[in-house]
Amino acid sequence: MKSDLDRLMAERAIDALLILPGENEDPYRVYLSNGVQHSGLVLKRRSEPPVLIVNSMERDEAARSGLAVYTYDNFGYSELARTYQDNRDTITVTWYSRIFEEFGVAGKVGLYGVSDLNAALSTVRILEKALSDRLHFVTEEPRDTIFDRAYETKDPAEVTRLREVARRTSAVVRATRDWLATHRAAGDTVITAEGTPLRIGDVKRHVRGLLFAEGLVDSEGMIFAQGRDAAVPHSKGADSEPLRLGTTIVFDLFPREPGGYFHDMTRTWCLGYAPPEVQAVYETVMDAFRRAQAMCAPGVSTSAVQRMVCELFEAAGHPTVLHSPATTDGYTHSLAHGVGLNVHEAPYFPTFSNRYTLQPGNVFTIEPGLYYAERGYGVRIEDTVYLNEADELETLTDVPYDLVIKLEQ
Repeated sequence: MKSDLDRLMAERAIDALLILPGENEDPYRVYLSNGVQHSGLVLKRRSEPPVLIVNSMERDEAARSGLAVYTYDNFGYSELARTYQDNRDTITVTWYSRIFEEFGVAGKVGLYGVSDLNAALSTVRILEKALSDRLHFVTEEPRDTIFDRAYETKDPAEVTRLREVARRTSAVVRATRDWLATHRAAGDTVITAEGTPLRIGDVKRHVRGLLFAEGLVDSEGMIFAQGRDAAVPHSKGADSEPLRLGTTIVFDLFPREPGGYFHDMTRTWCLGYAPPEVQAVYETVMDAFRRAQAMCAPGVSTSAVQRMVCELFEAAGHPTVLHSPATTDGYTHSLAHGVGLNVHEAPYFPTFSNRYTLQPGNVFTIEPGLYYAERGYGVRIEDTVYLNEADELETLTDVPYDLVIKLEQ
């Protein structure tokens, strides 16, 4: 969690963390800015609180962080731009030099954030050349950075926000289920009150309206995929496709507060009825889901839970990534991932690595699934859960698990 940052910096001999300015939404910037969105620079020295350096138009917004806030012109940016005009290298070096001098930044600096890669690389090269006697930028192993490790556990304030996003997301999914049930069928096609086919795009627009009413955004693009598309785990679904009776729908919704925390959940539905083969596969997935829940406890390796699910599925006759790593049928992905300011973050549940061990403060998904594109169906069930300080696994998602949605006659 955030309180671990100074310890992690000391362990890795990193003297400062730097988030470059940028217009992109940036979980690193939000994390260090106590949940506040802005486009400025964030600087944190080891054992010191972060400081924010922002465009003056954002000074009041940045002040909501409770941190020290400076503007670009506290370090003469406008005067530099007037003096040096299109000489971006000189402006960059002089401006950053003033900032680093003011806050005593030297030694190993970790560079993080979501930014234009060309602009970031240009800035780093300019600064490294000009300031090589003062500092150098360091990199860390992907998925094992200071931030990855800090994200891995959540503090009480983060859990409160995650609970609230979970509550609102669950309300949206329940409302979607109830809305679908108000429709009827003509043959094997689901139709609207006007007698026209209900299409996947219609459902997505309805869901986005519900999200808007709950103060959530579909920033990553929901999955509402039917039939064969439901068997390709990251297929978003074809907006023009009418909904059909007895066909699996994988509805994977992962909204967030604007610029803030995510929730992630999936339900598989069949409208009207479920074919026997789908019902049997669904029960197998639910068994894996329940067993994984029961196994998740402090001290347990996440890969052990993943392998347990693989072995359960293989015993039931389904291929998995354990013994068929490239399979596109059966169980084709890992069991889970952490959720926070990123929809995917630590802890991860790899098949062949023992890097991650569950601990109190983890917030993560559980999402087993089975997929058969040529048979025209896919099944996935997903909740987001919290391993609390009492070593109990709490389910944050609150949506029924029923496979079949009955329609009006």
